[in-house]
Amino acid sequence: SNKKQERYLTEAYSLGCTLAKRGHTCVNGAGATGCMGAMNQGCLDSQGQVFGVIHEIFVEGKGSQWKEGCHDVFNQEGSSAELASLAVVGGDDLQERKRMLVKDAHALIVLPGGPGTFDELWEMACSRQIGFIDMPIVCVNVDGYYDSFAEMLQRAHEDGFLYKHPDEILVFEPTSEKAVQRVENIVAQNLQERTAGKV
Repeated sequence: SNKKQERYLTEAYSLGCTLAKRGHTCVNGAGATGCMGAMNQGCLDSQGQVFGVIHEIFVEGKGSQWKEGCHDVFNQEGSSAELASLAVVGGDDLQERKRMLVKDAHALIVLPGGPGTFDELWEMACSRQIGFIDMPIVCVNVDGYYDSFAEMLQRAHEDGFLYKHPDEILVFEPTSEKAVQRVENIVAQNLQERTAGKV
């Protein structure tokens, strides 16, 4: 399993490093393992800003040791502690956590993941299609991991189930570095268009 995931973890670590070096804050679920953990480690190693959002279900009953389930970036001391902050949210489901993850965000970069990642991705894709948000959503399509998502959107488009073209909902890039570049370009273009519209 670890060998299969190595390609994903490498890109996740690279994403953390790239976000840090480009001066972006990395907002995520504060995980210590998988792609989330690798990304947090990349951010930590590159002295980047990290904001973690964790649900209280992972905190309850753990007393003063509750932070042990979070990545080490959230357990730093001294000057390194200033690079990371953590929010604990409640609720009977994950809605509040998902809301906090995208609050004030300028873009969403999606690494390979499981059902939690799929849930967050499709919810934001729906919000973008309807028009609740206009932030770019870019999937890091490592080794074609998200090919089936692209195919599903294309099929929905061809069969008349989408309000927007698939490219206006989700964008796919093969590496984390290209994903960050794509996001920066889209955000800059959107800002330029808004500014031009106000003149």
